[in-house]
Amino acid sequence: MVIQKSGETVLLHRDHHIVATTQFSYIVSTVMAQHIERELDRKPRRQWLKFVDVAGARVRIRTSLIEGIEQSSLETRELWRRWREQRRKEEPFE
Repeated sequence: MVIQKSGETVLLHRDHHIVATTQFSYIVSTVMAQHIERELDRKPRRQWLKFVDVAGARVRIRTSLIEGIEQSSLETRELWRRWREQRRKEEPFE
């Protein structure tokens, strides 16, 4: 998420996590991702989970619908961009 402030660009949540579900993905802060992981690790697991995404939207979802939580940092995104660029430059196999 990017905000323009006094002519300068401010990158919000440069490091975030993606909560992937069967229907949708939510972008959450690292702190919120840690909360979600703790709730998913609980025994017995709760049926419903509540959290807030980076835009401030409140989410309530069945825990069984969560497929995974993925970390996304500036460094990992840069490595993925480099990897994809290198793959594009490779000679295709014939």
